[in-house]
Amino acid sequence: MLASQSQGTLRPGFKPFTQASHCTVQPAAVGRRKQAAVRCAAAHTDAPSSSDASSSRRQALLAAAGAALVPAAVSLLPQLAAAQPAAASAAVAEAAPPGFKALYDPTLAYKFMYPVQGASGQQLTMTLTRPPEKYSSAAPLSADARQRIVGELFDLRKFVTASVTVGPASGVLKDLPQAEWRPREVALTVLVDRSTARLSSGQRTALNDVVQAHTEDRNGQTYYLYEHTSQGSPTVANPKAETYRHALAVTTTRPGLDGQPYLYTLNMSCPQSMWADMADGFKAAVDSFVLVAPTNAYTAPDKNPWLFF
Repeated sequence: MLASQSQGTLRPGFKPFTQASHCTVQPAAVGRRKQAAVRCAAAHTDAPSSSDASSSRRQALLAAAGAALVPAAVSLLPQLAAAQPAAASAAVAEAAPPGFKALYDPTLAYKFMYPVQGASGQQLTMTLTRPPEKYSSAAPLSADARQRIVGELFDLRKFVTASVTVGPASGVLKDLPQAEWRPREVALTVLVDRSTARLSSGQRTALNDVVQAHTEDRNGQTYYLYEHTSQGSPTVANPKAETYRHALAVTTTRPGLDGQPYLYTLNMSCPQSMWADMADGFKAAVDSFVLVAPTNAYTAPDKNPWLFF
């Protein structure tokens, strides 16, 4: 009854829908002639909805904008690399042999040199992405915030990195006298503290393979040198799903205010495809890494460890 009355009382000029969905029929207000108010959520099927059309236009515009922005972003990389030279912040640039630059950080009292070209003569643009800073304000490498990046240089095009990290001795090293530390144990402890991977038991594990490790004595100070490889993420230069990185690192120790040893590590890393070109420069870099005598600018890692400024 309701359907027949609603069909017989269509207003002049009203165009019926060819298809409707989600229609609800509600009785008209009391006191008015019996009729139904039909509300439909669908529009005519013989023409596309305005929302679909506008969505398609938006997608086309976004695709065009993305295609235009990618070349522009790539062209800006040299300017970004030059925007923050490696001599910025409290770090001090020092004299270095050809093909290298040197960096001295008085805050944590260390220095090293790093390559600015490969053995083939290929130039690197090493940008100071993390200016040297004190331990308490440095970026943590994991959730427990033990090991932190206190300085980092990065080539934005070739994905070559030179990073300095500091953290307290942990794992097996924590319970052993330093005279009993073994190079491979030191390497694995540092790499595990850098890792966020965990076993099902919740224990962290290193996603690195230590190729070799040994110790050197430099003016009575023990330095642990090691070579390691790791699986990396795809990059613009190497978009394959599986990529690998090759690195040389050196770790040494300095006691904190409480006498407990802190590990100072320089890690030089590059894509596996660049290893042959960078290996000699990396070796010179880790050989040059040294802790220097603290000055008045020195801040011990465990001094106000949670003071971020």
